[in-house]
Amino acid sequence: MKQFKMKMLVILAVAAIVSGCGKVDTTYKPKENTELTKEEKVAEERMVIQIAKNYVKKTYGEITDHQHFDAKREKDGTYTVHVYRDLGDHNEGIAWLNVNPKTKKVIDGVN
Repeated sequence: MKQFKMKMLVILAVAAIVSGCGKVDTTYKPKENTELTKEEKVAEERMVIQIAKNYVKKTYGEITDHQHFDAKREKDGTYTVHVYRDLGDHNEGIAWLNVNPKTKKVIDGVN
């Protein structure tokens, strides 16, 4: 009888381990690669500035020769774009935009 109980205990322990008792979450979560090559960064920044230009043109009107777009990549992968007009002795701010290069979504007035 003692051997039977030991065998059953071993079988139950093995079954508990195999069935996932204390199982670690092994769902696949791809790691987002935020490290881009220099060429990828340049291409992404160009795309972001073009998205910002399209947004400004649609929202604020035509873009003039004196308007400038400065983009800065944030830690979360989005870009803060400062849109301003160069008036020679000073700059006039037009907009601060947050541009997500993946979704192409623009949020106005972020700064």
